[in-house]
Amino acid sequence: MRRAFVTGVAGFAGSHLAEHLLARGREVFGLVLRRQDVRNLQPSMTGETTSRLHFVDGDLLHEAGLRTALQDIRPDEVYHLAAQSSVRVSLEDPAATFRVNVLGTRNLLEAIRRAACRPRVLCVSSAEVYGESARSGAPLDEERPLLPLTPYASSKAAAEQVARRYAADHGLDVVRMRPFPHTGPRHAPHFVYPDLTRQLCEIRAGRRAPEVQVGNLEVRRDLSDVRDVVAAYVLALEHGESGGVYNVCCGRPVSLRDVLQTLIALIGVRVDVIVQATRCRPQDLDILCGSSRALRAETGWEPRIPLDTTLRDLLAYWESRVASDDRG
Repeated sequence: MRRAFVTGVAGFAGSHLAEHLLARGREVFGLVLRRQDVRNLQPSMTGETTSRLHFVDGDLLHEAGLRTALQDIRPDEVYHLAAQSSVRVSLEDPAATFRVNVLGTRNLLEAIRRAACRPRVLCVSSAEVYGESARSGAPLDEERPLLPLTPYASSKAAAEQVARRYAADHGLDVVRMRPFPHTGPRHAPHFVYPDLTRQLCEIRAGRRAPEVQVGNLEVRRDLSDVRDVVAAYVLALEHGESGGVYNVCCGRPVSLRDVLQTLIALIGVRVDVIVQATRCRPQDLDILCGSSRALRAETGWEPRIPLDTTLRDLLAYWESRVASDDRG
């Protein structure tokens, strides 16, 4: 049985990746911070897959502990998803963002090198690394310059370079991924799509006035379902070129206004939409759209989940969360 080591396993995408790997017969070892909330993994902690999911206490900032864990587990695959992933937090604390995203990536790759195990490694970056290159509005391919606009984006671009050098200088078998925006069940409310969804669910539950607080609704994003994205990660690790880098996206940008209107129609409530200046960031790009041609050609990946299904599932998740909060 192949062994997969997953950083960020208790997070949004990490929990979906764990489910996908377990469904494909992997034994999954997930790195979690001590006392970290693992409720995203509850679906994987029941049934026949329970015995194949293991939690590993650790911290990306502690290389020695990572090395010990990797020596014990000797994974065949490593999926590096753990990150400080909030643009807003990165603007407030750039140093912490760089420590986790850059130093953490270096520590993991150095631990792999020193543990003398040779797994295939997938490092997850972000489409935010393209930054200024997106202003043309044309779909971005992997050859476009990386011109990041925020500390978060800069940290992910730097982490990519760390991964590239470990591949070139130390022979690690590394594949890099650049996911474009994605959402779905378990997405945390400090991101825009679940934030809007939670507000609407709270309105319908009578927990807030019928007003949705928004930022710039005209931005357009190439939006995918998280379950399609993690499927792409696994295919890229299995079939991608060593040292390669791949976009993960649908190639169909959708405005935030259209997403909100769809959510409102699905939930069936009448609301006022209130634009708050504090929710608008000067660094926001008008459009972020990509090409996944390289990924599709190399792995055969195709997005399968329609946006309406993604939004319905996101809505159902937050309806359940809000109802659970009401029950105390």
